[in-house]
Amino acid sequence: MRRALFLEPFYGGSHRAFLEGLVRHSRHEWTVLPLEGSGWRRRMRLGAEELARAFEGVQGGFDCLVASDMLDLAEFLALTRRRLGDVPAMVYFHENQVTYPRLRGTKFNSWFGQINYRSALAADVVAFNSAFHREDFLGALRQLLREPNNWLTEQGVDAIRAKSFVLPLGLELGWVDGPGERQGGPRRLLWNHRWEFDKSPELFERAVTRLAEEGVGFRLIIAGEPGDNPSPAMWRIRERLGDWVEHFGYAEDRAVYARLLRRADIAVSTTRHEFFGIGMAEAMYAGCIPCAPRRYAYPELVPAEYHWLLWRDEEELVELLRRLLTGPLPPREPFREAAARFAWQRMGPDWDTAIDRLAAGRFAGVEARGVVG
Repeated sequence: MRRALFLEPFYGGSHRAFLEGLVRHSRHEWTVLPLEGSGWRRRMRLGAEELARAFEGVQGGFDCLVASDMLDLAEFLALTRRRLGDVPAMVYFHENQVTYPRLRGTKFNSWFGQINYRSALAADVVAFNSAFHREDFLGALRQLLREPNNWLTEQGVDAIRAKSFVLPLGLELGWVDGPGERQGGPRRLLWNHRWEFDKSPELFERAVTRLAEEGVGFRLIIAGEPGDNPSPAMWRIRERLGDWVEHFGYAEDRAVYARLLRRADIAVSTTRHEFFGIGMAEAMYAGCIPCAPRRYAYPELVPAEYHWLLWRDEEELVELLRRLLTGPLPPREPFREAAARFAWQRMGPDWDTAIDRLAAGRFAGVEARGVVG
Protein backbone atom coordinates (compact mmCIF):
# COMPACT_ATOMS: atom_id res chain seq x y z
CA MET A 1 0.00 0.00 0.00
CA ARG A 2 1.29 3.43 -0.96
CA ARG A 3 0.75 6.72 0.84
CA ALA A 4 -0.44 9.14 -1.83
CA LEU A 5 -1.34 12.82 -1.83
CA PHE A 6 -4.07 14.22 -4.10
CA LEU A 7 -4.17 17.96 -4.79
CA GLU A 8 -7.55 19.24 -6.00
CA PRO A 9 -8.01 23.02 -6.16
CA PHE A 10 -11.50 22.59 -7.66
CA TYR A 11 -13.27 20.16 -5.31
CA GLY A 12 -16.75 20.20 -6.80
CA GLY A 13 -18.94 18.55 -9.41
CA SER A 14 -17.38 15.71 -11.36
CA HIS A 15 -13.93 16.41 -9.86
CA ARG A 16 -15.29 15.77 -6.37
CA ALA A 17 -17.32 12.72 -7.39
CA PHE A 18 -14.25 11.19 -9.05
CA LEU A 19 -11.99 11.84 -6.09
CA GLU A 20 -14.49 10.47 -3.56
CA GLY A 21 -14.76 7.32 -5.67
CA LEU A 22 -10.99 6.96 -5.95
CA VAL A 23 -10.49 7.19 -2.19
CA ARG A 24 -13.35 4.74 -1.59
CA HIS A 25 -12.18 2.09 -4.07
CA SER A 26 -8.40 2.31 -3.88
CA ARG A 27 -6.25 0.04 -1.72
CA HIS A 28 -3.79 2.90 -1.22
CA GLU A 29 -3.87 5.43 1.62
CA TRP A 30 -4.92 8.82 0.25
CA THR A 31 -4.54 12.25 1.78
CA VAL A 32 -6.67 14.79 -0.07
CA LEU A 33 -5.93 18.51 -0.07
CA PRO A 34 -8.98 20.26 -1.59
CA LEU A 35 -10.16 23.78 -2.25
CA GLU A 36 -13.79 24.78 -2.82
CA GLY A 37 -15.16 23.89 -6.26
CA SER A 38 -16.05 27.39 -7.43
CA GLY A 39 -14.35 30.27 -9.22
CA TRP A 40 -12.14 28.08 -11.40
CA ARG A 41 -10.09 31.02 -12.68
CA ARG A 42 -9.12 32.02 -9.17
CA ARG A 43 -8.36 28.40 -8.35
CA MET A 44 -5.96 28.09 -11.28
CA ARG A 45 -4.26 31.38 -10.45
CA LEU A 46 -3.94 31.01 -6.67
CA GLY A 47 -4.60 27.33 -5.92
CA ALA A 48 -0.92 26.32 -5.87
CA GLU A 49 0.00 28.91 -3.26
CA GLU A 50 -3.08 28.17 -1.16
CA LEU A 51 -2.52 24.41 -1.25
CA ALA A 52 1.20 24.79 -0.52
CA ARG A 53 0.25 26.72 2.59
CA ALA A 54 -2.29 24.07 3.59
CA PHE A 55 0.31 21.35 2.99
CA GLU A 56 2.43 22.78 5.80
CA GLY A 57 -0.08 21.31 8.25
CA VAL A 58 -0.03 17.80 6.76
CA GLN A 59 2.05 15.27 8.67
CA GLY A 60 4.25 12.47 7.34
CA GLY A 61 5.81 11.61 4.03
CA PHE A 62 4.34 10.46 0.73
CA ASP A 63 5.28 7.91 -1.90
CA CYS A 64 3.74 9.98 -4.72
CA LEU A 65 1.32 12.78 -5.46
CA VAL A 66 -1.42 13.39 -8.01
CA ALA A 67 -2.74 16.82 -9.02
CA SER A 68 -5.73 17.69 -11.17
CA ASP A 69 -5.34 19.89 -14.23
CA MET A 70 -6.71 22.88 -12.29
CA LEU A 71 -3.47 23.12 -10.30
CA ASP A 72 -0.29 24.91 -11.34
CA LEU A 73 1.81 21.90 -10.40
CA ALA A 74 5.12 23.54 -11.28
CA GLU A 75 4.43 26.36 -8.81
CA PHE A 76 3.26 23.97 -6.10
CA LEU A 77 6.39 21.82 -6.43
CA ALA A 78 8.59 24.92 -6.29
CA LEU A 79 6.88 26.11 -3.11
CA THR A 80 7.15 22.70 -1.40
CA ARG A 81 10.53 21.51 -2.73
CA ARG A 82 12.19 21.38 0.69
CA ARG A 83 9.50 19.03 1.94
CA LEU A 84 8.59 16.93 -1.10
CA GLY A 85 12.01 16.70 -2.71
CA ASP A 86 11.89 14.09 -5.46
CA VAL A 87 8.46 12.59 -4.65
CA PRO A 88 7.10 11.48 -8.07
CA ALA A 89 4.14 13.48 -9.37
CA MET A 90 1.30 12.84 -11.81
CA VAL A 91 -1.01 15.45 -13.31
CA TYR A 92 -4.48 14.17 -14.23
CA PHE A 93 -6.34 15.95 -17.03
CA HIS A 94 -10.12 15.96 -16.57
CA GLU A 95 -10.17 18.85 -19.06
CA ASN A 96 -7.66 21.35 -20.39
CA GLN A 97 -7.75 25.07 -20.99
CA VAL A 98 -6.03 24.98 -24.38
CA THR A 99 -8.86 23.30 -26.30
CA TYR A 100 -11.84 24.00 -24.02
CA PRO A 101 -14.48 25.85 -26.08
CA ARG A 102 -14.64 29.62 -25.68
CA LEU A 103 -17.61 31.92 -25.82
CA ARG A 104 -18.09 33.44 -29.25
CA GLY A 105 -16.19 36.71 -29.49
CA THR A 106 -13.78 35.92 -26.64
CA LYS A 107 -10.05 35.36 -27.10
CA PHE A 108 -7.91 32.46 -26.00
CA ASN A 109 -6.53 33.20 -22.51
CA SER A 110 -3.00 31.84 -22.75
CA TRP A 111 -2.45 32.15 -18.99
CA PHE A 112 -4.52 29.06 -18.24
CA GLY A 113 -3.10 27.14 -21.17
CA GLN A 114 0.39 27.89 -19.91
CA ILE A 115 -0.54 26.52 -16.50
CA ASN A 116 -1.61 23.25 -18.11
CA TYR A 117 1.58 23.12 -20.17
CA ARG A 118 3.87 23.87 -17.21
CA SER A 119 2.10 21.33 -15.04
CA ALA A 120 2.55 18.65 -17.69
CA LEU A 121 6.25 19.57 -18.03
CA ALA A 122 6.79 19.46 -14.27
CA ALA A 123 5.02 16.12 -13.74
CA ASP A 124 6.76 12.78 -13.99
CA VAL A 125 3.64 11.32 -15.59
CA VAL A 126 0.73 12.93 -17.47
CA ALA A 127 -2.59 11.07 -17.50
CA PHE A 128 -5.66 11.84 -19.62
CA ASN A 129 -9.20 10.60 -19.13
CA SER A 130 -9.56 9.54 -22.79
CA ALA A 131 -7.42 8.88 -25.85
CA PHE A 132 -9.21 11.71 -27.64
CA HIS A 133 -8.27 14.12 -24.86
CA ARG A 134 -4.61 13.13 -25.03
CA GLU A 135 -4.36 13.66 -28.78
CA ASP A 136 -6.52 16.80 -28.66
CA PHE A 137 -4.23 18.45 -26.10
CA LEU A 138 -0.98 17.37 -27.71
CA GLY A 139 -2.25 18.34 -31.16
CA ALA A 140 -3.19 21.80 -29.91
CA LEU A 141 0.27 22.27 -28.44
CA ARG A 142 1.75 21.32 -31.81
CA GLN A 143 -0.47 23.89 -33.48
CA LEU A 144 0.59 26.56 -30.98
CA LEU A 145 4.22 25.88 -31.84
CA ARG A 146 3.51 27.37 -35.28
CA GLU A 147 2.16 30.61 -33.81
CA PRO A 148 4.45 33.63 -33.35
CA ASN A 149 5.52 34.48 -29.79
CA ASN A 150 4.28 31.18 -28.42
CA TRP A 151 5.22 30.00 -24.92
CA LEU A 152 6.30 26.42 -25.51
CA THR A 153 9.06 24.42 -27.18
CA GLU A 154 9.11 21.42 -29.46
CA GLN A 155 11.27 19.58 -26.93
CA GLY A 156 8.71 20.29 -24.21
CA VAL A 157 5.80 18.99 -26.28
CA ASP A 158 7.79 15.87 -27.17
CA ALA A 159 8.60 15.30 -23.50
CA ILE A 160 4.93 15.57 -22.52
CA ARG A 161 3.89 13.09 -25.22
CA ALA A 162 6.56 10.61 -24.14
CA LYS A 163 5.34 10.52 -20.53
CA SER A 164 1.60 10.65 -21.18
CA PHE A 165 -0.97 7.87 -21.19
CA VAL A 166 -4.71 7.24 -20.96
CA LEU A 167 -6.33 6.43 -17.62
CA PRO A 168 -10.14 6.75 -17.74
CA LEU A 169 -12.27 7.97 -14.89
CA GLY A 170 -13.87 5.56 -12.51
CA LEU A 171 -17.62 6.03 -12.08
CA GLU A 172 -20.06 5.17 -9.33
CA LEU A 173 -22.93 3.54 -11.23
CA GLY A 174 -24.81 1.48 -8.67
CA TRP A 175 -27.15 4.36 -7.90
CA VAL A 176 -28.52 4.14 -11.45
CA ASP A 177 -29.82 0.59 -10.93
CA GLY A 178 -33.49 0.14 -10.16
CA PRO A 179 -36.82 -1.05 -11.53
CA GLY A 180 -37.70 -0.33 -15.14
CA GLU A 181 -39.38 3.04 -15.70
CA ARG A 182 -39.97 2.91 -19.46
CA GLN A 183 -43.58 2.95 -20.55
CA GLY A 184 -45.44 2.68 -23.81
CA GLY A 185 -46.28 5.57 -26.05
CA PRO A 186 -43.93 8.10 -27.64
CA ARG A 187 -40.24 7.62 -26.99
CA ARG A 188 -38.42 9.92 -24.62
CA LEU A 189 -35.44 12.07 -25.50
CA LEU A 190 -33.08 12.89 -22.65
CA TRP A 191 -30.95 16.01 -22.29
CA ASN A 192 -28.75 15.66 -19.18
CA HIS A 193 -26.02 18.25 -19.79
CA ARG A 194 -25.38 21.79 -18.63
CA TRP A 195 -27.51 24.38 -20.43
CA GLU A 196 -24.50 26.46 -21.47
CA PHE A 197 -22.90 27.43 -24.79
CA ASP A 198 -20.28 24.66 -24.86
CA LYS A 199 -23.02 22.02 -24.85
CA SER A 200 -24.80 23.76 -27.78
CA PRO A 201 -28.37 23.63 -26.46
CA GLU A 202 -29.47 25.80 -29.41
CA LEU A 203 -28.69 22.91 -31.76
CA PHE A 204 -30.79 20.58 -29.62
CA GLU A 205 -33.59 23.16 -29.69
CA ARG A 206 -33.54 23.39 -33.48
CA ALA A 207 -33.53 19.60 -33.90
CA VAL A 208 -36.46 18.84 -31.59
CA THR A 209 -38.46 21.82 -32.92
CA ARG A 210 -38.07 20.54 -36.50
CA LEU A 211 -39.19 17.06 -35.51
CA ALA A 212 -42.19 18.40 -33.62
CA GLU A 213 -43.20 20.50 -36.61
CA GLU A 214 -43.00 17.38 -38.78
CA GLY A 215 -45.43 15.64 -36.45
CA VAL A 216 -42.93 13.10 -35.11
CA GLY A 217 -44.12 11.85 -31.72
CA PHE A 218 -41.76 12.05 -28.74
CA ARG A 219 -41.46 13.30 -25.18
CA LEU A 220 -38.68 15.35 -23.60
CA ILE A 221 -36.79 14.91 -20.34
CA ILE A 222 -34.68 18.02 -19.85
CA ALA A 223 -32.35 17.64 -16.89
CA GLY A 224 -28.78 18.79 -16.28
CA GLU A 225 -27.56 21.86 -14.44
CA PRO A 226 -28.37 25.28 -15.93
CA GLY A 227 -24.85 26.50 -15.06
CA ASP A 228 -23.68 30.08 -14.57
CA ASN A 229 -24.71 31.26 -18.05
CA PRO A 230 -27.64 29.10 -19.17
CA SER A 231 -28.88 29.40 -22.73
CA PRO A 232 -32.44 30.69 -23.27
CA ALA A 233 -32.89 27.71 -25.63
CA MET A 234 -34.21 25.43 -22.89
CA TRP A 235 -36.89 27.89 -21.82
CA ARG A 236 -37.88 28.35 -25.46
CA ILE A 237 -38.30 24.58 -25.76
CA ARG A 238 -40.57 24.56 -22.72
CA GLU A 239 -42.56 27.48 -24.10
CA ARG A 240 -42.96 26.03 -27.62
CA LEU A 241 -43.14 22.32 -26.82
CA GLY A 242 -44.67 22.34 -23.37
CA ASP A 243 -46.95 19.40 -24.15
CA TRP A 244 -43.92 17.31 -25.10
CA VAL A 245 -41.98 18.02 -21.87
CA GLU A 246 -42.29 15.40 -19.11
CA HIS A 247 -39.53 16.83 -16.91
CA PHE A 248 -37.85 20.22 -16.90
CA GLY A 249 -35.00 21.27 -14.64
CA TYR A 250 -32.10 19.98 -12.61
CA ALA A 251 -32.88 16.91 -10.52
CA GLU A 252 -31.36 17.68 -7.13
CA ASP A 253 -32.16 14.24 -5.76
CA ARG A 254 -30.03 11.39 -7.16
CA ALA A 255 -32.89 8.90 -6.85
CA VAL A 256 -35.13 11.19 -8.94
CA TYR A 257 -32.38 11.57 -11.52
CA ALA A 258 -31.87 7.80 -11.69
CA ARG A 259 -35.58 7.32 -12.42
CA LEU A 260 -35.37 9.90 -15.21
CA LEU A 261 -32.44 8.02 -16.76
CA ARG A 262 -34.31 4.72 -16.55
CA ARG A 263 -37.40 6.31 -18.11
CA ALA A 264 -35.61 7.85 -21.11
CA ASP A 265 -35.09 5.98 -24.39
CA ILE A 266 -32.52 8.10 -26.23
CA ALA A 267 -29.78 10.27 -24.69
CA VAL A 268 -28.87 13.22 -26.91
CA SER A 269 -25.65 15.23 -26.89
CA THR A 270 -25.02 18.24 -29.13
CA THR A 271 -21.87 19.37 -27.36
CA ARG A 272 -18.99 21.35 -28.85
CA HIS A 273 -16.51 19.22 -26.91
CA GLU A 274 -16.38 16.14 -24.70
CA PHE A 275 -13.22 14.94 -23.02
CA PHE A 276 -14.90 11.89 -21.45
CA GLY A 277 -18.72 11.97 -21.30
CA ILE A 278 -19.86 11.16 -17.76
CA GLY A 279 -23.49 12.12 -18.38
CA MET A 280 -23.68 9.96 -21.49
CA ALA A 281 -22.01 7.04 -19.71
CA GLU A 282 -24.56 7.24 -16.89
CA ALA A 283 -27.44 7.37 -19.38
CA MET A 284 -26.04 4.41 -21.36
CA TYR A 285 -25.70 2.40 -18.15
CA ALA A 286 -29.39 3.09 -17.51
CA GLY A 287 -30.20 1.62 -20.95
CA CYS A 288 -30.45 4.80 -23.03
CA ILE A 289 -29.49 4.68 -26.69
CA PRO A 290 -26.80 7.33 -27.36
CA CYS A 291 -27.17 9.98 -30.07
CA ALA A 292 -24.01 12.07 -30.07
CA PRO A 293 -21.42 13.73 -32.31
CA ARG A 294 -19.05 11.48 -34.29
CA ARG A 295 -16.03 13.09 -32.67
CA TYR A 296 -14.53 13.97 -29.31
CA ALA A 297 -14.52 11.05 -26.85
CA TYR A 298 -17.80 9.52 -28.06
CA PRO A 299 -16.26 6.97 -30.49
CA GLU A 300 -14.40 5.57 -27.45
CA LEU A 301 -17.55 5.49 -25.34
CA VAL A 302 -19.95 3.95 -27.87
CA PRO A 303 -19.26 0.38 -29.12
CA ALA A 304 -17.75 0.37 -32.60
CA GLU A 305 -20.62 -1.61 -34.16
CA TYR A 306 -22.99 1.19 -33.11
CA HIS A 307 -21.04 4.16 -34.42
CA TRP A 308 -23.92 4.73 -36.81
CA LEU A 309 -25.53 6.40 -33.79
CA LEU A 310 -22.89 9.16 -34.00
CA TRP A 311 -23.73 12.05 -36.33
CA ARG A 312 -21.53 14.51 -38.24
CA ASP A 313 -23.73 17.58 -38.72
CA GLU A 314 -27.15 19.01 -37.97
CA GLU A 315 -28.89 17.25 -40.86
CA GLU A 316 -27.52 13.89 -39.77
CA LEU A 317 -28.62 14.62 -36.20
CA VAL A 318 -32.21 15.32 -37.25
CA GLU A 319 -32.30 12.29 -39.55
CA LEU A 320 -30.88 10.01 -36.85
CA LEU A 321 -33.36 11.23 -34.26
CA ARG A 322 -36.20 10.75 -36.73
CA ARG A 323 -35.04 7.18 -37.33
CA LEU A 324 -34.69 6.41 -33.62
CA LEU A 325 -38.08 7.88 -32.77
CA THR A 326 -40.03 6.12 -35.50
CA GLY A 327 -38.11 2.88 -36.23
CA PRO A 328 -36.79 -0.04 -34.21
CA LEU A 329 -34.24 0.70 -31.52
CA PRO A 330 -31.01 -1.25 -31.13
CA PRO A 331 -30.70 -3.48 -28.04
CA ARG A 332 -29.94 -1.60 -24.85
CA GLU A 333 -27.58 -4.10 -23.21
CA PRO A 334 -24.47 -3.33 -25.32
CA PHE A 335 -24.58 0.28 -24.18
CA ARG A 336 -25.05 -0.68 -20.56
CA GLU A 337 -22.04 -3.00 -20.84
CA ALA A 338 -19.97 -0.31 -22.56
CA ALA A 339 -20.63 2.11 -19.71
CA ALA A 340 -19.98 -0.55 -17.07
CA ARG A 341 -16.34 -0.69 -18.25
CA PHE A 342 -15.80 2.52 -16.28
CA ALA A 343 -17.37 1.38 -13.01
CA TRP A 344 -14.99 1.79 -10.09
CA GLN A 345 -15.08 -1.95 -9.51
CA ARG A 346 -13.17 -2.25 -12.81
CA MET A 347 -11.24 1.01 -12.87
CA GLY A 348 -10.10 0.91 -9.23
CA PRO A 349 -7.44 -1.76 -9.90
CA ASP A 350 -6.20 0.20 -12.93
CA TRP A 351 -5.77 3.31 -10.81
CA ASP A 352 -4.00 1.33 -8.10
CA THR A 353 -1.62 -0.11 -10.69
CA ALA A 354 -0.90 3.38 -12.03
CA ILE A 355 -0.12 4.64 -8.52
CA ASP A 356 2.17 1.67 -7.87
CA ARG A 357 4.05 2.37 -11.09
CA LEU A 358 4.27 6.09 -10.34
CA ALA A 359 5.64 5.51 -6.83
CA ALA A 360 8.15 2.94 -8.11
CA GLY A 361 9.34 5.15 -10.98
CA ARG A 362 8.32 2.57 -13.56
CA PHE A 363 6.84 5.16 -15.95
CA ALA A 364 10.23 6.73 -16.66
CA GLY A 365 11.09 6.93 -20.34
CA VAL A 366 8.02 4.98 -21.44
CA GLU A 367 5.39 6.34 -23.82
CA ALA A 368 2.26 4.58 -22.54
CA ARG A 369 -0.56 5.33 -24.94
CA GLY A 370 -3.11 2.88 -23.61
CA VAL A 371 -5.03 2.21 -20.46
CA VAL A 372 -2.97 1.01 -17.53
CA GLY A 373 -3.86 -2.56 -16.63
